[in-house]
Order: sequence, then C-alpha cells, then structure tokens
Amino acid sequence: MLKHTALTPDLGRLIEGLDVSEPLSDAVIAELRRLLHTHGLLLFRDQVLTDAQQARLAQYFGRFSRQGPVQKTSQDVTYVSNTRADGTFGKGELLFHSDQCYYPHPMKAIMLYGVEVASKGGHTLYTNTSRVLERLSPATVQTLQSCQVRHQFHYGDVDYGQGVDAKVEKITVSHTHPAIAHHPWSDQRIVMISQATATELTGLAQERSRELIDEVNRALADPAHLYEHHWRKNDLVIWDNLLLQHARPDFDPNERRTLRRCALAHELEPQAQA
Repeated sequence: MLKHTALTPDLGRLIEGLDVSEPLSDAVIAELRRLLHTHGLLLFRDQVLTDAQQARLAQYFGRFSRQGPVQKTSQDVTYVSNTRADGTFGKGELLFHSDQCYYPHPMKAIMLYGVEVASKGGHTLYTNTSRVLERLSPATVQTLQSCQVRHQFHYGDVDYGQGVDAKVEKITVSHTHPAIAHHPWSDQRIVMISQATATELTGLAQERSRELIDEVNRALADPAHLYEHHWRKNDLVIWDNLLLQHARPDFDPNERRTLRRCALAHELEPQAQA
C-alpha cells in the first residue's frame, strides 16, 4: 500500500517511499489517480527525474494537452522559468485560476518539477474549490447555482519569454461555465469562478455580478485555507486543475527559478489535428 499523509485539512497528500523515476504498477497508478482527484494534489519529495521520466509519469494521468496557442507550439515537457530562453510565465504575480478555464474543457492536471528553486519567495499557493462552497453563505450558493460565469483571456497580456513569445498567437478566448459545477472525476461540487479570468456572471446586473465574484474570490484566497508550497529542488507536484486553483505571489526577479512542466488534457479536449 502507498504511504501518504495529509498536507493540510483542505487538500493535498504527501506520497512517501515511492520512486517515480521507475515504471509504476497498474495498482499504484490507480491509487495515485484516486488520491489526486479526491485530495487535489500529490507531492513527491527528493525525486531525481529526467525529462523522459517525468513525461512517462505524467502520461499515467492522461494525455498531453495541445489546446490553445501556447500548448500547440509546446513540447510534451516545458519550463516555467526566468533563466531559460524557452521558459514561460517566469516572473511576476499570478492570481488564483485554473488553467484554460476560458475553453470548454480546461486542463485535467498540471505537473511541476523543481529544477531551480528560489531561496526566498517563488512559492505556489493552492486552494480547494470544493471547500470554498462550504465557506460561502447559503444565499450566495443558491444564487450561483443558477448562474454561468464567463472567463476571458487575451494571449497578448502575458510575457512568455523571448524564446516562446513570437510563436504565440495573440488571440482572445472566452467561454462560459456553470458557476457551480460537478467535478468530472469525483462526486464533489466545485466553484468555477477565479480571480484571474472571471469577468461576469451572466443573467445578473453588473454590480451584483461583481459583488458575487469578489465574494468568491475572497473565499478562494482566504489565507486560513491555503496550502503554500515552498519549493525544494527535486520536488514533484501534480494537481487537479479543476478541483484546485493555484496562484503565485510576486518574487525577486533576481532569484533563479525553473520548474519543469507537463500539462494534461481533459478527456473531452479535442484531439490535435496533425
């Protein structure tokens, strides 16, 4: 049996005694998938992984995403980095969000591996969108149950780094989702509103829409319910991109920070055209 312990009361499991650089059995893979979609995040410490080994591990959880201008031009393994020419999203603050919620089928999961870690700052924040519902008033939940939330993102608003930016088509993408949705891989209900990309709740007056979005965003970012992951070299983290939202505080740009990334597609994401 896998040895695992809780990271916080709200989310995450620390997996111990497992070398993920080696092929895993079907039974272990099934248990890791269950833990991921139940608890939202898995942390493996002190893993020494090549690009190929990380890619093999990622594919136990699904296929690679090819949705959107960044993923279409990316390899299976990419880098979140302020030191590499091919690094993306390497600096600055990132507000709470789920990746690609402005598409019909947001990513299933994201995997990051610590290559270079900042000595101070550069940590990643996680919040459980299912637990957020428990912190909202019954009246707010009742209103949200009948609302759709619109997400919008402009690919020209982000610095992708000098090695990637020219390849990214600067389009604007928008999509609506139920404000409260059913998590595809568990029995949990989740909030689909996010700080970074939610623009309106359809069917409500603009002022009321903004009030409710702000209320949810405060609950998402409540420090009492966050998991702050302070990166160590050779950490491996995979999280459920819909059950959890993630964010990053600003940090000193002189700190070297490189995380190796795999982005995994929702099963309903259209297959990329050859």
